Amino acid sequence: AWQRKADEIKERDNHLCQICIRNLYGTVSRLNSTNLSVHHAVPLKINYELRLDNSNLITLCGKHHEMAEKGEISLAEILNIIRQQDNMPPG
Repeated sequence: AWQRKADEIKERDNHLCQICIRNLYGTVSRLNSTNLSVHHAVPLKINYELRLDNSNLITLCGKHHEMAEKGEISLAEILNIIRQQDNMPPG
């Protein structure tokens, strides 16, 4: 179930880091499609029920995923970007 959901989120996010595409937090390449993973905005240990919820998931590159995990990118900012992505039409 997780792999299907991760693939769906990457597709929603056009297989691009959503921080890089917005040129935030030390972005080197805005169209960054390398070393991508899907990040849980609210960590699983805090709310496991949100593990497959689109409103809690975002595609990030390794650098920005690590920054998000450390809290160097605020939860509020990540959730705002996810809301923007969820309101976008597919494709």
